[in-house]
Amino acid sequence: MNMKTPFTALILAGILGTPLVAQDGTAALGTAGEVYLAKVGAYKDLFPRDHATAPNNTVLAVDLIQPGGAPQRLLVPYTTGTDVENSPAVVFEDDSDTLFVLWASQANSLSSVLMLASFDGTSWGSPIQITGNPFSSKTSPQLAITHDSYSAVSSNGGTTTRHRTIIHVVWEEQTANGNADVLYTPVILDEGSYLGWAPLYNLNDMVGRTSSGSSFTPPVALVQSPVLLSGRDSRTLVVGFASAETRSLAAVEIDILPEEISLLAADCRTHIVDLGRTLYPNNLQALADNAKAIIISHGTAFHEDIANYIAGQIHDLVLANRGTSSTDLTSLSEDARTHIVDLGVRLAGRGLRDQDGLAKSLSLAESTVSVDSNQDPSAPTHLIHFRIAASRPAPQMGSNSTQIFLSETGDDAIVAWTDSGKVFYLQSQGTGWSNQKQINLTGSLDAPHAFDILKQRARSR
Repeated sequence: MNMKTPFTALILAGILGTPLVAQDGTAALGTAGEVYLAKVGAYKDLFPRDHATAPNNTVLAVDLIQPGGAPQRLLVPYTTGTDVENSPAVVFEDDSDTLFVLWASQANSLSSVLMLASFDGTSWGSPIQITGNPFSSKTSPQLAITHDSYSAVSSNGGTTTRHRTIIHVVWEEQTANGNADVLYTPVILDEGSYLGWAPLYNLNDMVGRTSSGSSFTPPVALVQSPVLLSGRDSRTLVVGFASAETRSLAAVEIDILPEEISLLAADCRTHIVDLGRTLYPNNLQALADNAKAIIISHGTAFHEDIANYIAGQIHDLVLANRGTSSTDLTSLSEDARTHIVDLGVRLAGRGLRDQDGLAKSLSLAESTVSVDSNQDPSAPTHLIHFRIAASRPAPQMGSNSTQIFLSETGDDAIVAWTDSGKVFYLQSQGTGWSNQKQINLTGSLDAPHAFDILKQRARSR
């Protein structure tokens, strides 16, 4: 498959939008009130009158239920082969009027991938394949969408506005060493075109492999069911998950940083190298003054006070350098770039320095993201900020319908389960948990409603 195939049906809006998350996985609501329902089954059962593939092949379908219209069943065209399709998730993106469908596809007992496709109401866009470990089955795939716009230098030297959509994908799979880990990948579309490769991040690796000290191992079903939710604002998401290896419950906040931070950092690095050829290391004052002036003049996307603060920080960083070689100049330029990124994170309110020093920023470009040949070779990197919001020892809990509910930042959580006509739950308290509490179920209050109440409580903490 050509992994650079663009999503030709996608029309992006140049505004920040609230993250869109597939709340119950298999259902999504469109802008006109239409409902999309994903279904998996034998072709003969889902399409008994049609003959597009063998009757017993497992296929994926989407039921489209429009207000005042007869329901339609749409065959996802990339699922008509002999591969076994399962675990579909859908989300509708309002600004482009596009449905995104994510599912697991298993060619045989030894090969499993995730597939991501789009439907614009008329036609299907070419799918994107997410591999992860091809020899491990994928469970509970989920997706969410964020989008933004940024100013960039055009090919004629002017300024142009570019639009970016990020499709966030989270799932659980068995790793090579036998652990059940939660994986994350951002599928980035720049002006509707897929960058060509989606980097993979293991959230369990980020949280760490050290045992929490708990004597209780979370239920298997909970370990295999990470949750992906919208975060504190339009750019952030939170992922909650359980680990059997460390016997813990954790949450990670994910933020795709504004492109302006990346652009400013890359611009500063380039100018320090260029100017430093004549000014470094004998005239650090002039180099520092020039770097400060460049940041102020190029940082117009930021509030004036923020641009001045960043410029002052880089000015001081350059003056503090006492290198004597071109290698040191390169290091200085990289230090300046990193410092701008870190400052951008802090000033954006994300707080790179959390209490345990667990947060980190990763650059997709540093992970060797490919760029289409028709794009500007000086196109900016795409920066992701990961913050370990919480990691607590797993408390004693039941195994029936166990769920995790997260606050908007991921710092707080509620874990709940059903048993004997009741919903039991524990609330996070610092690094631990509250005493066990319960909600009695009645004829007017069933388990789904009790879980909704707990979800609302967690989101308000």
